[in-house]
Amino acid sequence: MVVRPLLAFALLAPLLLLSACQRRIGAACKVSTDCSIRGDRVCDLSHLVNGDGEIDPSGKGECTIDGCNTTTCPREGTCVQVYSSEFLSVACDPELEDRPQAYTADLEARIVACNASPEAPASGEPVACNDCDSHEICLPEGLCADLLSVRSSCRKKCRSDSSCRDGYECRETGTNGVYRVATPEHPFGDGTTKICMPLRPDVLDQ
Repeated sequence: MVVRPLLAFALLAPLLLLSACQRRIGAACKVSTDCSIRGDRVCDLSHLVNGDGEIDPSGKGECTIDGCNTTTCPREGTCVQVYSSEFLSVACDPELEDRPQAYTADLEARIVACNASPEAPASGEPVACNDCDSHEICLPEGLCADLLSVRSSCRKKCRSDSSCRDGYECRETGTNGVYRVATPEHPFGDGTTKICMPLRPDVLDQ
């Protein structure tokens, strides 16, 4: 009697087909259906490279999952939040931006260098910097970032450049507006990790 094994295979076959049609995070793609036919992964076309890793408008992007959190990325990926680099131009003081502290002589140079409130504090009076706009946050590296531009997505984890596709390199998060996804306890993520990121222009020009 072979009915039950055949029935079990018939039930399992669609699951095997779906998993086979799902590409890993960071894989090359042209359209989102290249990444998953279920619609749970998308093709990020913000960085297009050809097979040699050269920037090419007709090249391929990478598979990712948008709107992730600390538990929704597959094991080859990790969830990161990225602030648009076009807004990273105004300097700020991460420890004093919108964080009042009692004014002391030790803070004088830092207060003079920022848009302080109040402008001329008395000793012991609460004072803070206010260089970022109301819709911005001061990143740990001292730059104002637009909160409306932040995007979270799953990106391929790596240990070295050899783990990444041509046109990408293995870099550590925690700078240049790229961080592990935020949690209530850690607004810029808990620690750092390495992910495959597009090669920087200075590397491409070499």
